[in-house]
Amino acid sequence: MHSELEKLAVQLFDAGAVRFGDIEAKIGRHTPIYFDLRVVVSHPRIMRAVAQELQKLASQIPHDLLCGVPYAALPLAAVMSVTSNTPMIMRRKETKLYATKKILEGIYRKGQNCLVVEDVVTSGGSLLETLETLRTEGLTVSHAVVVLDREQGGASVLKANGVRIHSLFTLPELVEILKNSGKISQKTVNIVLEHIKECQFGVKDNLE
Repeated sequence: MHSELEKLAVQLFDAGAVRFGDIEAKIGRHTPIYFDLRVVVSHPRIMRAVAQELQKLASQIPHDLLCGVPYAALPLAAVMSVTSNTPMIMRRKETKLYATKKILEGIYRKGQNCLVVEDVVTSGGSLLETLETLRTEGLTVSHAVVVLDREQGGASVLKANGVRIHSLFTLPELVEILKNSGKISQKTVNIVLEHIKECQFGVKDNLE
């Protein structure tokens, strides 16, 4: 892993995007680490750095459009769109109930290749929802770039649905960087790694 990614991991930690403790996640689940990329909208330099690293991954993948999974990945996809001059579309959480009644905002054509942008993959549920919408609208989706793969089964679920993910960090890599940077202890690393082993998701799970 190159030095810029290591520097970025520390910046994300210092900005509060990576938190440790007994944290309640979705549907009452608890996790020893929580990754909240929404905070980077208040840190433009970090947001730009994350988008630049994602763009490096994206540049290796043929695509016509970008689509960020709502909501945390939307600003990242927007920065990538502007810097790479790649058109972006947006998936709404719910279909618009008036005027155009769209579920996707933006201009696209059936058959175009859309690259999905996501912040974190756990079970893959949120990305699958976006994938279903895009494919229903006639777009081709076979790749996604993500900031963090928690390595809890989501990548396998997405692969089973025809999508390969490309991540800046895996969770083991992230905690190792933070340990080597003096931000967390080996004990914290061990707790996180044990959590990964104990909390795995499969194709039948619907959690994010």
